[in-house]
Amino acid sequence: MSLTSELADPRGKLARWCTRVFTGTAAAARRVEEATNGVRPVRPALARPPRQHWAEIGGAFGQRVADLVQAAPPYYALLGMVRAQWGSGPWAHAQAAAYPTHDELPAEYRARALGIRPAAATWLDLGDGLPDGGALPGAEELWGELLARARRYQARHAPPGVLGGPGAEAGLARTNWVLSACEDIYRSGRIDPRLARVVDGGGTIADLRALPSDAQVTELAELAKRLHDNGALWELRRLGGAQPEGYPLGIAGPTVVPGWADGDLVLGKLDPEAGIAAGTLLDVKTVLTVGDPDRAGRWLWQILLYAWLDVADLYRIRDVGLLLGRHGKLVCWPVDELAAELLGGDGLVDHRRDEFRDMARGLLDSAGLSLADG
Repeated sequence: MSLTSELADPRGKLARWCTRVFTGTAAAARRVEEATNGVRPVRPALARPPRQHWAEIGGAFGQRVADLVQAAPPYYALLGMVRAQWGSGPWAHAQAAAYPTHDELPAEYRARALGIRPAAATWLDLGDGLPDGGALPGAEELWGELLARARRYQARHAPPGVLGGPGAEAGLARTNWVLSACEDIYRSGRIDPRLARVVDGGGTIADLRALPSDAQVTELAELAKRLHDNGALWELRRLGGAQPEGYPLGIAGPTVVPGWADGDLVLGKLDPEAGIAAGTLLDVKTVLTVGDPDRAGRWLWQILLYAWLDVADLYRIRDVGLLLGRHGKLVCWPVDELAAELLGGDGLVDHRRDEFRDMARGLLDSAGLSLADG
């Protein structure tokens, strides 16, 4: 189970611990609700969209924000393609190596680029462990061309820190929907039948990009526009060091604990020599309403615990927050301030952090994983 899954199980050891010690959760959650006061969220075109709609939009929008922050490989989409036997390990590494974040790596690292991830001032080597062959004939060519086109399109119309016009964002939405469907293969092991029919049936890039509905594409483009209209884009750029357009705003898809805790974003100015001096860990949400204190409280538990899990200070996380996509709003805290607020001001921040880390080590040990100490 991932940390997210542990928190979602109210009977689990971690969720019960959080409920017991984070007595200020309801008050902290109110700050999330207050951030959206008076803001009309972006709504789906259908009054009652199918249940899968929410996950599809959330995944595609998450990929869009990741690209806004850093021109990095879609790590988990590529892993999903490999899991579906649509690409081999060497092919997936070669695709990852073609992205701007990875294209200057030494040859030995380029050969396993999908397992090489940027951190604040170093690189994480997550190993290889991918199969050498076994891809469906023609699948690697199809996916390789889709990814190559996406890289060229982003570089031209929407480099890091830049939102495209309505037409460009609609084009990006189609590709991001497809990549999110591939990521879901990695996360859940389930292959969307619509995706399988195209790839296994010898379909084309146009067929892949036609999979999201026009209404979903419109909704995703509107979510991107909302980032601009309600100020979130400027906040993201500020947290990313107020760099010129086209420069990265931080790190997309940070791996906090391999196999257990993968974040959405770490914002911070990337200095060529020193890396990120102080980072802001953000989790991206695309919910319509944020007034449920139990749900919002678990979001806050997660971002705080992610920060506490970075025991080696790989990402230099000093602040944490939520990007509320349908509202175009950010809400952020310094790590210690959120901890104190969630703990109800009990003055035991350091003690509770150490207590959590000991618990995390036990959970990871039982799953055959480990917490890398600094």
